[in-house]
Amino acid sequence: MDERESDKLEERSDNLLISRRDLLRLGLAGGVACLSGACWAWLFGSEAITDATKDNPGVFKKGAPDDRTFEAWRQRGWVREGMHYRKDGSTVQCSICPNRCVLEPGDRSHCRTRINRDGTLFTLAYSNPCSFHVDPVEKKPLFHFLPGTRTFSLAIAGCVLRCMNCQNWEISQKRPEDTKKAEGPEIRMRPGAPPPASLDDLARLTMTPEDVVALAKATSSPSISYTYSEPIAWYEFTYDTAKKAREAGLKNILVTSGYIRTEPLREVARYIDAAHVDLKGFDEATYMKLNAGHLQPVLDAIRTLRDQGVWVEVINLIVPTYTDNLLTIRRMCEWLAREVDPNVPLHFSRFHPAHRLTHLPPTPIGTLERARGEARAAGLRFVYIGNVTGISDAGTTFCPNCHKAVIERDVFAVTTMRLRDGRCEFCQTPIPGVWKA
Repeated sequence: MDERESDKLEERSDNLLISRRDLLRLGLAGGVACLSGACWAWLFGSEAITDATKDNPGVFKKGAPDDRTFEAWRQRGWVREGMHYRKDGSTVQCSICPNRCVLEPGDRSHCRTRINRDGTLFTLAYSNPCSFHVDPVEKKPLFHFLPGTRTFSLAIAGCVLRCMNCQNWEISQKRPEDTKKAEGPEIRMRPGAPPPASLDDLARLTMTPEDVVALAKATSSPSISYTYSEPIAWYEFTYDTAKKAREAGLKNILVTSGYIRTEPLREVARYIDAAHVDLKGFDEATYMKLNAGHLQPVLDAIRTLRDQGVWVEVINLIVPTYTDNLLTIRRMCEWLAREVDPNVPLHFSRFHPAHRLTHLPPTPIGTLERARGEARAAGLRFVYIGNVTGISDAGTTFCPNCHKAVIERDVFAVTTMRLRDGRCEFCQTPIPGVWKA
């Protein structure tokens, strides 16, 4: 599709939703994108390891690294025994996310980070980030949490879902071994140390929880963000780092799909201050097709985080032909207002072609604006539009009482702040959020 065709399609789409049939007729769909394994097992109910979960097609049979690689990673400190798992003889079952992978010796989990080695569950995602940066907190996106501040952000390869639209699939859909190598001299990232000068340096980089905390302080970042891929897949590192950060007086931000079981979520939530949760839709069939996961665990996670006192903001990526149904969007917004809180900020994000959905066009701007209208009509008080330019108030926070702009943003930069002690400067109405570190 050339640029003129794309412009015509977007102009047309501002006035109506595009159906999958329309895309096929226009020659844009290019076939049906699919994932290997049409069904992903999720065990409800019993805690026992059962035969049903042993058929989980997300498991990589005999996918664990060889002895030499495992030992090299162990020496680097990149291996830890996993948390939250059960044993049945030599078989183990991970209990962190709803996939609940059952692994026989030598198997690798759905998220690619966990292995069964001699009857013990190990994570290969520890102290070995493949990406790190200092970001504005608005990039997470979080708009009601320490606006205008920086957050030390990092990621390790792996993810508990397999989204066809993933923007960071180069790391989320990779094994840790695809991004790191325990060969050659080790590079340790600490304050004052030179940063990696090449991809080879980054591949050999070690960054312990203590290092992350020290680097956040050295960069004047009041928070640490576990982001870019999926911190649930590197749960142990997230947990240990968040705990040390809390002890050091830093805030912790979880940028997550929310695809996690309640017990491990409650455990890590004790050290989490804010969470950006990616609610990828509000339809079970679409969740399975688009993300290879289930909807209900994400809804449960949003409520659990709120119950644990974590500041929560929700993002919804509107994917043409998958999650752009306005009736479904309205139901999602009504659920958030009724079951969570009408003050929970909701960010609608524009889809751009990526990964397995490069045949789809970007989300029409009109669709995003109509979704925002549905959210406001459902009672949500703070609704934003992201990943797009050309909408003047897309990132503006309005006072729900006097309706004046109290925070204005230009992409990820705060341009105007009219809050005083968390209250609207015009009418003194409290604006929900975390405004001081």
